[in-house]
Amino acid sequence: RQSRAGGDDIARIHPIKFLQHLPARIGVFFSTRKLERANKTAANEPKLEFDRSLKLAVLLLTWKRPELLDKALETLAIQTYGDFTLFISNANEEIVEIVDKKVAKYQDKMNIEVIHTSNDRKGFRRFDLSKRLHAEGYDVMMFIDDDVRFSARYVEVAMSQYEPKSYKSWWAWRLNGKPYKNPKDRTRVQSLNERVDYCGTGVSIMDISIFSHEALFDHPKDALHIEDLWLSYFADHVLGWKLEYLDVPNIILGGGDQFALYLQIQDQPTNKETFVEGLRDRGWKV
Repeated sequence: RQSRAGGDDIARIHPIKFLQHLPARIGVFFSTRKLERANKTAANEPKLEFDRSLKLAVLLLTWKRPELLDKALETLAIQTYGDFTLFISNANEEIVEIVDKKVAKYQDKMNIEVIHTSNDRKGFRRFDLSKRLHAEGYDVMMFIDDDVRFSARYVEVAMSQYEPKSYKSWWAWRLNGKPYKNPKDRTRVQSLNERVDYCGTGVSIMDISIFSHEALFDHPKDALHIEDLWLSYFADHVLGWKLEYLDVPNIILGGGDQFALYLQIQDQPTNKETFVEGLRDRGWKV
């Protein structure tokens, strides 16, 4: 098999799909240039106010994309606020040595703990580790996926918006009382003044005490595949916490496909439409 730049791979690209994704990919190119410029001057920006006594954990998930770790680690190592512990959860036994080798280059720059595990718990790997870290005295949890590009001010800006009893995400949505069936059934929230129905876990910050509730782990089977909806339901409906848009600049999703999560729905054991219906049956008003 040839490399991604090889002829075999190029021949497999569907021309219509290529054209459909072209505008997004052009947007990613210019967004990346903007991000790189912002990172060069990040250290000169005024420091933001927040409680620096809070014990912060940052969790980065990786599974099949070890090549993306380098950029994530590089950016985390230059954060304008660096008083956090980075936890890397790898669920692929085939890349254990690769992950360990990449992380070793940054051990003298950050506090890092690597956990090698299976992917049996899917997105709940985040929750299992967060439960442990809450018991160890951490106050705040930030989740970041390995295919997300972010700025050198990401942690500082997110911490400046942190509130107890809240779950905030840059990937925030409103369901409008409609079935979760088509992209148009939900509305992206990108303002602090808008109601949020659910928050994606991939670019988020939350009060880690949510993971101390045993009821969170008494979940429907399919929540393992749709953990963002389950966590949003639990925070909003069960605990009455605030869900809110996380206003952090220069976030770039991997692949540049803003509907990537939706496009994967039909590949899951259940679809999000059915799952949302079940949560509404439990009394969730979304």
